[in-house]
Amino acid sequence: MAGLIPAAQYRQLSLQAPAQLHSSPVFSVDFAAINTHLAPFNDRRVRQALNYAINRRTIVQLYGGPSFASPTCQPIAPGLPGYRRFCPYTLHPHPSGAWSAPNLARARQLIRESGTRGERIDVWGDSDNPFSPPAVPAHFAKVLRSLGYRVHLHLAPGATITESMRRHFQLSVDGAWVADYPDPAAYLPQFFSCGGGDSNGYYCSPRLDREMHQAEVLELNQPAKANALWTTIDHQLTDNAAWVPTVDEPQIDLVSKRLHNYEYNPVWGFLADQAWLG
Repeated sequence: MAGLIPAAQYRQLSLQAPAQLHSSPVFSVDFAAINTHLAPFNDRRVRQALNYAINRRTIVQLYGGPSFASPTCQPIAPGLPGYRRFCPYTLHPHPSGAWSAPNLARARQLIRESGTRGERIDVWGDSDNPFSPPAVPAHFAKVLRSLGYRVHLHLAPGATITESMRRHFQLSVDGAWVADYPDPAAYLPQFFSCGGGDSNGYYCSPRLDREMHQAEVLELNQPAKANALWTTIDHQLTDNAAWVPTVDEPQIDLVSKRLHNYEYNPVWGFLADQAWLG
């Protein structure tokens, strides 16, 4: 259940049938992808301002509430090697790295410094994305308007948005990713390397490419150094506002009373071959 039932109904289920509900971690991150080569997002201050201004608590509610999502500011998902919670884009940043609230004053200051107020931004979203609510792109559009931009919101069925179209987007608010295996190398190079297969050409830093390659090599014999380097890479991407990460999602399964021996793997999900019906 990906927030597809009302919060009140979920709470009722959690009280009446707790043994049938299973909430488990997933190496997932949802995000807005930013084309860092197109104005105004070719200015890092604008990308940072958007990270400061979005209300991640509002976005959590759009996903169904805290049972279905938790705020995040960074590309690496919880539980992966190198993860250390980190969030500079919040009101009163705390050493714990937790997000608390938007910092609109800082966001507006950055927009003033960038001199981009009044520019046009096209926000794209997937109207039938099963993992990212269509109301999330609308929230981004609202926030950007509040920062002084002329915003046009486009919601289209996912099947109609082609790869060639995405290459020309300024902002795409439909990113949802689950790592194929428990390692940052499972997806960070795909999204952030200069030739990344899922990057749409949005981001390129030869130095970052070298660091990601070094981290992958170190994993073989020096995992502690690899983890430290992945942490550095993650925080660099966060500081540079290469994405607007929004939430991490758990997997929530509702099972029949007849199902016994529910087991879960954070990569593969529910292990059906370990269960039986009684």
